[in-house]
Amino acid sequence: MSADLTFHLDRRPEVESIRALYAAAPLRRPIHDPERIRRMFDGSNVVITAFHGDRLVGVLRGWTDFAHDGYVCDLAIHPAFQKSGVGRRLLDLAQGLGEGIQWVLLASPLARDYYAHLGWERIEVGWQLPRKGWKAGPIEAFQAEHADLAARA
Repeated sequence: MSADLTFHLDRRPEVESIRALYAAAPLRRPIHDPERIRRMFDGSNVVITAFHGDRLVGVLRGWTDFAHDGYVCDLAIHPAFQKSGVGRRLLDLAQGLGEGIQWVLLASPLARDYYAHLGWERIEVGWQLPRKGWKAGPIEAFQAEHADLAARA
């Protein structure tokens, strides 16, 4: 991992930096709607970031009660920093927020094997209520639509 990286608990990045990182990662989120991205971060009580200088290169967004349960909503790493330990470090920092917290997440199709590599266990006991409104669609369409934004990350 580069010595030029800094990690921060609760340093809220600018919305435009988040949108660019999500587009580059690629993490299919409603990046066409900056206000919704802002609300996503305003409503999260866990935001852990990785910066290379002033450049946002990684973010973990989630929620926890700091005692028992935790949920990782997003883990986005810039492609230039993937496979360098940034994601592992962000997850380790989340785990350090409290002993006894059980963290869970929904993995994107591109990252399903990543979490097993880090020692996370697959769970089969979850349920979800489908989201109303925006649907992410195929990753190829997302990448094509947001290529200009991704280039700014």
